[in-house]
Amino acid sequence: MKKLVRPLQERIQEAEEWGSRYLADANEASEKGQNAKAEKLYEKGQFWLDRANKLR
Repeated sequence: MKKLVRPLQERIQEAEEWGSRYLADANEASEKGQNAKAEKLYEKGQFWLDRANKLR
């Protein structure tokens, strides 16, 4: 069975979108005083932004 690979630019864009989404959610949680949740979301956001940079 052949593995389907998406184009590199599409993968970069998706990683950037996930990163931005998690960072926005982290900022919202931080504003609500949910610091533990915000920290986890910041970590996830950074993971995806790092992935986007690695793909570049």
